[in-house]
Amino acid sequence: MEKETIETETKSLATIDAKVLAEDAGAGLENVTADDLLIPSLKLVQKGSPFVDPTESSYTEEVKIGDIINNVTNEFYDGSAGITVVPAAYRRVFLEYIPREAGGGLAGFHEDPAILSQTHRDEMGKDVLPSGNYIQTTANHYVLLVEGEKFTPVMIAMYSSQLKKSRRWNSIMAGQRIMNGGKAIVPASYSNKYHLSTVPEKNSKGSWFGWKIDLVGQVEDINLYNTAKEFAKSTVASEMASAQPTEESF
Repeated sequence: MEKETIETETKSLATIDAKVLAEDAGAGLENVTADDLLIPSLKLVQKGSPFVDPTESSYTEEVKIGDIINNVTNEFYDGSAGITVVPAAYRRVFLEYIPREAGGGLAGFHEDPAILSQTHRDEMGKDVLPSGNYIQTTANHYVLLVEGEKFTPVMIAMYSSQLKKSRRWNSIMAGQRIMNGGKAIVPASYSNKYHLSTVPEKNSKGSWFGWKIDLVGQVEDINLYNTAKEFAKSTVASEMASAQPTEESF
């Protein structure tokens, strides 16, 4: 009897008129601000990730090294096929980590690059503080993940070998020009779409997958443009996601 009731209620919800849902849009979330939200991060699946380790509970047969995964929903995207994104905002932060041998974990974050003046570079190339903690310079790109008419706010954190990719991406955005009244201006970052895919990389210390970033072209959908614009405003107005750990085994 209880099962029948549940099924009836579910069916009733599914048949609620869209007009009614539109009238109640946002109800119950009036006091939720940007600071109360967690922006999902898109991460690259690397060697050692629990998603590709058959001995781990989170192992997923369809996921492979080099794929892109949403750290909140665990949705994944083929890295070679890539994804389409629209940049909304950018913030560089300096994350302070406790060394793994001392327990590991995020100890805090800094926004002033002057923190680097307090560090020394160790043999592994890390910027180490007098306390023994180290600073990881991180470039946070806040973007909309575009899937047809679905636009999802996400963050892409680039650090270590990927900082060069971040600088190149910023240079591409800053290098765009459009004519307005006979004058060339730099359009908003969310005026263009980009294709992000993954490529294998290596050096003397090992191999991994990194980002490949290509300009697609101008955003033509006004809804997409306005959504990215609002996301940019909410990101700039808050500190959300700035302290999210980025050094994970993906």
